[in-house]
Amino acid sequence: MFLKKSVLFVTLAVFLAFSLQAQTAGQLVVTVTTVSYGGSYSPHHVMAIWVQSKTGAYVKTLLAYAGVRRAYLNNWGTATSSTYNTVDAITSATQSVHGTSTCYWNGANQTGTTLGDDTYNVVMEMTEGGSNKLASYAIKKGTTQQIITPANVAGFSNVTIKWTPASTPIEDVQAEKLYNLYPNPTKADVFVNGHDIKEIQIFSLSGKYLFSTKENTLKLGFLSNGVYIVSLITSKGLIVRKITKN
Repeated sequence: MFLKKSVLFVTLAVFLAFSLQAQTAGQLVVTVTTVSYGGSYSPHHVMAIWVQSKTGAYVKTLLAYAGVRRAYLNNWGTATSSTYNTVDAITSATQSVHGTSTCYWNGANQTGTTLGDDTYNVVMEMTEGGSNKLASYAIKKGTTQQIITPANVAGFSNVTIKWTPASTPIEDVQAEKLYNLYPNPTKADVFVNGHDIKEIQIFSLSGKYLFSTKENTLKLGFLSNGVYIVSLITSKGLIVRKITKN
């Protein structure tokens, strides 16, 4: 009887720990410069960047420059079970020159559910023929900002990965007085009030990156009617707002 109670207690404790796992909203920004390694099609190349759990489970694709040649990205194909899923990812065809790319993750899976706070791996793969270059970087998703700048490796240089949590409810009440968007709802333009805004990024409700600006007027006339996420990158951290265009 004692053993059964002990097992039940441990099982319950594990269940509660999992159930109460924090799910901090925020934004991950990945920047990387690809570098030629002299492949047979150089400088033409294909690449993908995706997120995996610390146990290797696929979470979401952030960027895919591949198109019809996606099958050459073997590791990405394996991670996605050969679906090459690009829901809300930044996509493009095969790249003809190397350069710097930036992609984003809002901490959610493909269905838009914010995942639990934990260590996640940002994986990037690139090939220009002959062999594939693969790199994986672990970063903590949680309530504090995390920034990593790993050393250059074959195929990838100047990598920066930055997780910025959204404001907490208490901070958000204070931020409401310092940062506001109007009119909201809007038919076209939105004015953003706040004196120390470094950058403003616009996302779809599902987390797809749309555009960014350093101006305090958001010109949304070209967007379809709907709800959008506005991320204000400020000296006080990341402030997240929703706007409605109708």
